[in-house]
Amino acid sequence: MSYSVNPAAFKSIFAVPADIVDKHIKLANEHQLKVLLWILRNSPDNPDINAMCKALRINYEDALDYLQYWILTGVLLEDGSLPEMQITASAKTKNEVRSSAPVIETSKPETDPLPSKPSSSEIAQRIEESPEIGHLFVEAQVKLGKTIGYDGQCTLLLLHDRYGLPAEVLFMLIEYCSSIGKTNYSYIEAVGKDWGTREIDTLDKAAEQITALKKANVLWREFAKQAGINNPRPTTTQSAYLRKWSEELKFSNEMIFLAYEEMANHTGKLNFKYIDKVLNSWYDAGVRKPADLEKYKSATKTKQETVKTPSESTASYDLDKFNESSLHTPIKYERKNKE
Repeated sequence: MSYSVNPAAFKSIFAVPADIVDKHIKLANEHQLKVLLWILRNSPDNPDINAMCKALRINYEDALDYLQYWILTGVLLEDGSLPEMQITASAKTKNEVRSSAPVIETSKPETDPLPSKPSSSEIAQRIEESPEIGHLFVEAQVKLGKTIGYDGQCTLLLLHDRYGLPAEVLFMLIEYCSSIGKTNYSYIEAVGKDWGTREIDTLDKAAEQITALKKANVLWREFAKQAGINNPRPTTTQSAYLRKWSEELKFSNEMIFLAYEEMANHTGKLNFKYIDKVLNSWYDAGVRKPADLEKYKSATKTKQETVKTPSESTASYDLDKFNESSLHTPIKYERKNKE
C-alpha cells in the first residue's frame, strides 16, 4: 500500500529542516517533536510559549524542558534564556573571571553525531553484561517513584556510556531532579549532558554542583520576584549566569536587578547575555554596590558632557550595538581550565 499527501493540504505550508527527520525523529519524543513543530509553524512571528502551552495542552515548565532538547542539539538557538521568545521587561574576556563566562555548548552533528537509541534487546544485553546497569535502573525507579520504560533506560544509558557519568553520580542527579519536581527524562537528560560536558563525574563534584544549583534557585526566586517573571526556576543557562554573577563576580541580587533594569531600558525581551554585558562592564569599572554605580554614572556623564559632540552617544558602553550584533549568537559552554 502506498500513500500520498492530499494536494489540498498544501494550501498552507511551513518549512521543516530535513535533519529533524534524518537525525532526530528516532531520538526525540513526541512532546519534543510537537513543541518544535509548533515553533516552526509560528516562526518568525515571535512565538509565545504561553500560547504554545495552551495549544498543546502542556504546562509551562514541561514546555521549557522539551525545548531544551532542541537547544542542546543546536536546532534552536538561545539568546540567554528560553522564555525570551516573549517576555516583556517591567567580546572577548578581559580577565580570568570573565574567561569562565557560562555558556551552553550545542552539539555539532557533522563532528559529533547523536547516537542511535539502542534496541530493547541491546539494552537487555547491556544489563546482562554489566550488573551496574541493572542496579542503576532499579535504583532510578526507586528514586523517581515510577517504572522506568524504554525512554528512561535509553536516557540513563546515554548519560552513563556516552557522557561518562558513573551510576552513583546519576543517583545524585536523579535525587536532585526529584527534589525540584523535575522527573521527566528530557530534563534529566539535559542536566546530565551539562554535567558530563563539564566533567562532574565524582560524588564530591556532584555534591558541589547540587549546592550551587540550589543557591541559584534561591537567587532566581528573588530575582524573578523583583523582575515580575513567573517562571518558578531558572533554566540551565540562566543558572550558569546567576552562579557567575553571584559567586565569581560577587554581585548582590540588588546589583543583578539593577543590571536587569538597564537591559529593560534597551530591549523588550529578557536577555541574560545583555545583563551579563552590563555586569561585566561594571566589574571592569570597579563598581560593586549601588553607591559605586551612582558615582560611576555621575563621573561618566560629566566626562561625556565635556568631550561629546551633538552626534555622539551619551552611553558609556554601546549596549545597543552589542544587543544588535549578538542577540542571535548561540552560546557555548567552555569549562574553565584548572591551574
